[in-house]
Amino acid sequence: MVDARAAPVASHPPAKLSASASLPVVVSSDPVDSSNLWERCRTGYTPLGDPNRDVLQLGLMCGPATGMRPQQGRAEGTAPGEVTQQWEAKTGECFRVVFAAEAQVAPKLELSTSAPHQGAGEAARLAGPEGLALIAPGASALCMSAPGQVALRLETRGSGRYAYQIFKRR
Repeated sequence: MVDARAAPVASHPPAKLSASASLPVVVSSDPVDSSNLWERCRTGYTPLGDPNRDVLQLGLMCGPATGMRPQQGRAEGTAPGEVTQQWEAKTGECFRVVFAAEAQVAPKLELSTSAPHQGAGEAARLAGPEGLALIAPGASALCMSAPGQVALRLETRGSGRYAYQIFKRR
């Protein structure tokens, strides 16, 4: 039997930092509840920093798996800025927003309604060294219990490209 403690240890030279060197980016994504279909669809995905591609990929992973389809095409923008959208929703319709951006963008995304509804909550955050993504709401969808207006408010700070798409289930 070989004792692993006796194995040679690989030695790596220490990293050299200069005044112009960047520190490593710390990335983390929200944990996934694997028993929740709304969360499970995003398991294992790391944003690549290409907002259109990340929105497309997450839309394909989380749209059909939850019975949702795009309500509209992908929208693109550049931070900083603010976007608001409002639309009329019918009883029984459910909505989710998929957002992705380059790593230097700091987003704040709100999907809301004053009409009776179920399933609001915080956005799920996915992060990688080159980009980030949000799915809102993270653990469910915003589902209308009565007709009413739904509002999306997106505020971006920092600089870089972003994209988003609204998904709907009837």
